[in-house]
Order: sequence, then structure tokens, then C-alpha cells
Amino acid sequence: MAIDTTTETKTTTGTILVVDDERSMREFLSIMLKKEGHDVVVADCGRAAVKILERRPVDLLISDIKMPDMSGVDVLRRAKEIRQDIVGIMITAFKSTESAVEALRLGAHDYLEKPFDNELLKKKVRDALEQRRVPEYTILGDSPQITEVRERITRVAPTNSTILITGESGTGKELVARAIHSQSKRSARPFVPLNCGALPETLLESELFGHEKGAFTSADSTKKGLVEAAERGSIFLDEIGEMSLMMQVKLLRFLQERRFRRVGGTEEKDVDVRVIAATNQDLAKMVETGDFRRDLFYRVNVIKVDVPPLRERKEDILPLAQHFIDKFNRQMGKELQGLAPSARRTLESYTWRGNIRELENVIERAVALEDNDMVQAESLDLGDIPGQDRRFPQHTVREPSAAIGGASARLPESGFMLEQHVQNIEREYLAQALQQAGGVKVRAAGLLGMSFRSFRYYLKKYHLS
Repeated sequence: MAIDTTTETKTTTGTILVVDDERSMREFLSIMLKKEGHDVVVADCGRAAVKILERRPVDLLISDIKMPDMSGVDVLRRAKEIRQDIVGIMITAFKSTESAVEALRLGAHDYLEKPFDNELLKKKVRDALEQRRVPEYTILGDSPQITEVRERITRVAPTNSTILITGESGTGKELVARAIHSQSKRSARPFVPLNCGALPETLLESELFGHEKGAFTSADSTKKGLVEAAERGSIFLDEIGEMSLMMQVKLLRFLQERRFRRVGGTEEKDVDVRVIAATNQDLAKMVETGDFRRDLFYRVNVIKVDVPPLRERKEDILPLAQHFIDKFNRQMGKELQGLAPSARRTLESYTWRGNIRELENVIERAVALEDNDMVQAESLDLGDIPGQDRRFPQHTVREPSAAIGGASARLPESGFMLEQHVQNIEREYLAQALQQAGGVKVRAAGLLGMSFRSFRYYLKKYHLS
């Protein structure tokens, strides 16, 4: 799934909150950003920043990490509780991988070390505001399958019912969840995502329901859970099938009563949230094997939205690819015009086991490496991606001259996989060209009318090098 963006020629501006305990840095950033057309407010500490966030809307938070009263990461966490769609850029003179990971996990757009390049910061600010301006929940594609998904979203979004989104990894289940939230009556309130498979059971419970001070060894303060952060909004539980059976019991109770207790706490709390769950597993089969509770399955499977894999909506591949080219052109400062014919054919014939996430990664790499004005097939470098099925069907014609054109080409009664059949023919010609050229690759490429670069790409693709 991807976002349907519209590029504007003017620079996106917004309200920026700058938080730093150094007066000179606050003044410098304020002057620089105001010259860029932004509305800038400043705070000299984390607590002052939170007070500003509570009383006025802010589009972008730029915060130092190390401050006396509270860290920039804590400010970002509080900012997300107040306004979920705020974006953040963290800056620091003290390199900390742990802080960077935590900031990015909370949704920070970027993380810069002092001293930073001024032009780089300006670009990061523009990118961050553009990210916030673009509605990430717009689903791109015109295939019948994805059109049906959009129509279903429109029907179910106004309800308060629990939603279960199913689909393979990389199909865009979270974007569907965001689309449901954005079209619901809760759209002005937070959308809070949680990957249930990314945390062990003890941390998952604390992340979801929060904990009281002293609840466990590292609980040095009381912390709100994500269900509280999502009050009157939506919480998205991704990979719900990864929950342990014990955690499933606790989630079931919450879904039944919309009440919970923080870890280590005794007080019952009510909360008004909509639950949207997602999984790439077959929960019905997991119920039969005892890996997923039947009563919880009925609670989450109230309304189901199934997201089709990319290979079942191939007419969407090229529009999605062009969308990602445009996206990475902006990010990398490049001006690629689109896909060369060879690249189009390559993308349409690939199986895309990683779905849209895989396509996005392939295009990002291609845009970064491409030296021409259009993405070429060899820049896609699909041969490096694990899991692609390179086996050829036994009934594929083995003689190339009998497989292309003319009356000699015959379709077997049982049929065959055309994509693999064509790949086999390509491989045969490559092997024959190498043999005829005595192993000299430049000469072999010439025999096939290919550039040496393209020839090397196909040798790698078919494991002939």
C-alpha cells in the first residue's frame, strides 16, 4: 500500500517548537527557521515545552536530547500523547544509540548530532513537514481488489466495531488501519500503533496497559499505557497472532469490559478506544491448534478486511513503483523520470513475496544507484532478494529456437507458468551465448545485443556468473 501524493512547488511551512536549554542554540534555530517562513516558538526546558504543547497546536518538534529536567525523548513521548500527528527531529551533542532508537520508535522523523549542517537541517525540516502534510492513509491503486478494500473501509470506518485486518507481510495493513481511523468519528483523536510481535510478554503488557512505579525492577516512575494514550481514538494491534496465551486472556478482558489495570496497580480504569487488529497468520487455524483463544478470535473478528497480496493485483505494480520513484527522488535530490520498458517488464513478472514493502525497498535501492534518467532493469537488482523462486517447471520447452514465435511454439494441454517459462528461455540464451563466446562476457553480451552492464545483471539473476 502506498500514499497518493501530490507534489507542490512551494515549500511546506508550519508551526515549529524548538526546545533546548542553551539560549544561543534556541535563538540560532529560531532565526534560521523564521527566515524559511516557519512560525517558531521556543522553550528552554522539557516542562515548558509540554505546557506549550498543551495550549497550542504544533506541527514539528525540534528538541535537544539532553536537558536538565526531562529528555527530548520524553518531550516527544508527551507530545505524541497530546497530538499524535506531530513529527519530531531530535538533536544532540551526545551520541546515544539507545536514545536514537527510542526517538525513532516514538515516531521521530530524524536524529541529528551537533554540530549539524544548517542546510541539512533545513531539508530535514521540509521533509518532516511534508510527511505530516501528506495523508499517509490514502491507498494507491486502481485494481478491482484494492478498489474493493477502499469501499469496505468507507463502509466500516463510521462504526465503532472492532476490525480485523488480514493479509501477508508487507501488504500495507497498518495503512488500511490508518485509513479506517481517518474516516471515522475518532479521526481528530490519536491513532496509536503497537506491534505485538516486537515485545516479550512482560513488556507488551506494560506497553499496552502501563505500569505503576515499583511494579518491576526498572519501573522508576508511573507510566501510562498505549490504551490510555489512545483515549477516544484508535489503537492498532499489529501481529496480534504473536501474543502469548496469557496476554490473550488480558486482552480479551479489556475488549469485553473496556477496563484495565496498570501493571502493579489495583485501580480499574475505563477507557474509550476503538481496537483495530491485524495479522498475517490464519487465526482460525490457530484456534484449532490451540495457539489462539477461540473467544478472543470472536471478539477481534467482528468485521474483517482482507488486504490482497501484490501478485494478485499486478496492474497496481507500475503505479506503485512510480509513486516510490517520486518519493525517493524527493528524498535523494534526484530527477529520475520513471521506469524504462525493460524495468517495467521485470517488475510485472516478479512474484513479490514481500509485497509492497519489498517493492518499496527495491525502488529505493534502484533510485540510489541509477545513473541514467530512467530506472533500468539492471538497477532493480532483484537477484539479491532472498526467497525468489528460481525453479523452472519440468514441462518448460528446453530448446530456445522452438520456444519463440512461429508455428513451433505450442502451449501444453496442462498449461504452464509463463513467467518461469520466459525466464528459462532467457537463461538458455545467456548460457549459449557464453558458450559460443568462449566464456568472454563482453563478446557474449554483443551476441545478444545487450550492454555489458545488462548482461552482467542477467548472469547474476540466473546464477550463471
